[in-house]
Amino acid sequence: MKYIRAKAGFFRYADEKLIVDAARIIQCIKDSDIFINPNPPMAELEEIYADYYQKVIDARGKDREKAARKRESKRRLSDALQQLAFYVNMTSDGNLSKLYSSGFPVLAKKKTGTIPDTPTATFLKDGRRSGEVAFGFKPVGRDMQYDYCFATQVNHSGEPEWGEIHTTTRSFTAYQDGFLPGQYIYFRVRARNKHGHSHWTNPIRWLVR
Repeated sequence: MKYIRAKAGFFRYADEKLIVDAARIIQCIKDSDIFINPNPPMAELEEIYADYYQKVIDARGKDREKAARKRESKRRLSDALQQLAFYVNMTSDGNLSKLYSSGFPVLAKKKTGTIPDTPTATFLKDGRRSGEVAFGFKPVGRDMQYDYCFATQVNHSGEPEWGEIHTTTRSFTAYQDGFLPGQYIYFRVRARNKHGHSHWTNPIRWLVR
């Protein structure tokens, strides 16, 4: 197995973070055409996740017995995710884009003296209000900046006419407003460090609500 690998060890996560991260991993694996025979099976993992989710809700008071049951359920979920991470690592064999597509956090050797890889898993979705979109992507390593831009029009060849380039250090969900409901927009992003920048991601299109 290569040094570049998916990381597990979720038991020390706060409940709210584990609920979000585990749900993302489950959805990524379910949608994947790479991780087609996950271990444990998705049905089993979803059942363990649902049990933990419910016990987090049940333990919101100060009942010690319910808190203990939540910890036991959290341990089962953490162990199941550890098992799934091993499967993901074996299947990916160090391929960074495959690892990122799994939804797991990734431990990768820091590249020195090279330009970064192209980000993966770009997405657009509805924002918090009309005319706003949420966007994000998978990161490619530490100490990175990311250039991104939107297009609201295409040229005569059907290619997006890109607007101003913005820069961020964040890869998780951010928001951009100022669009018109019913308007199609395009989005792309690239990674950048002191050695240069990656290729732009392929543009994705979204209908603004």
